[in-house]
Amino acid sequence: MPSLSVAKEAFDVFMNIRETIAFYMFIVEESIQAVGMACYLSAKYQDYSRAKELATWAIDELINPLYDFANSPAGVLAYPMNEAYKAFAEATKKTMETYLTLEG
Repeated sequence: MPSLSVAKEAFDVFMNIRETIAFYMFIVEESIQAVGMACYLSAKYQDYSRAKELATWAIDELINPLYDFANSPAGVLAYPMNEAYKAFAEATKKTMETYLTLEG
């Protein structure tokens, strides 16, 4: 039946798009973790200004954009992964905001 093959092809295309969206969010999440390690090491070695600089950059360039993308119509296509990435963005934002309070 031609209609079933068209439906299957459309479903396959949709799933490919969905997987690509989820993979994009995964790569951004990995970038956030890498910057988080740099913040941790900076703070550990008392380079608080560098930790704050990295935390600010992570919030502005990675965390907020990840949250916004996961909450966008494109991100919603990858449900429920988008919800997991929104939670990750919220949690890591709190971590980065903690680095912004360092003094020394």
